[in-house]
Amino acid sequence: MELDLANVLRGERQSAELQHLEGDFYRLAGRHIASLERDLEKLEDHFSVEAQIIEDELKSSRKSISKLMDLRIKKIAKKAMMQASSSTPGKPPDGMTEEEVVLYKTILEALTRCREEILAHLSYTNTERPLTAKKDIAKEYIAVRLLETVPMFVGVDGKRYALRKDDVVMLPEIHARNLCSKKIAVEVRMNHEDAKGD
Repeated sequence: MELDLANVLRGERQSAELQHLEGDFYRLAGRHIASLERDLEKLEDHFSVEAQIIEDELKSSRKSISKLMDLRIKKIAKKAMMQASSSTPGKPPDGMTEEEVVLYKTILEALTRCREEILAHLSYTNTERPLTAKKDIAKEYIAVRLLETVPMFVGVDGKRYALRKDDVVMLPEIHARNLCSKKIAVEVRMNHEDAKGD
């Protein structure tokens, strides 16, 4: 399959949004470049006009794919930043390649975790506000059951949480909602008497 990478790059530059690319676009681009390299190697005269044409196209393709990748990474990072600061969960933007979907999720997860850790420090250092009384735990905490193991993190309540799959725990609402939105946990409905404990 022939790819006009210069044209794809031109379209990406002209739009503030991500241009729609097929999931295997970068694989196809790699095959296109490899095909040009093979065509060049087959020529006996590397100083011929034909060789110069192929070499120019090869150089242009490599440059275009590099610039295209950099441009799209910036757009993807920006979208992940916007989603990380949003209070509502969202799915990855349409039109991304398989590699870009992984990149988006990785950036979003890192940003979300960083924001939570910063919030935890801010909450921990705010000693003027009294800690939530145990009888009010159901108002600010949510019970969840873990569907996956989660690396240790510091909660907004200043506590350290190391959660394993199938654990049922009470988490600060911000963390519980975040884990549920990512399908990492599910909320466990508890009545007020259960929340009080002994």
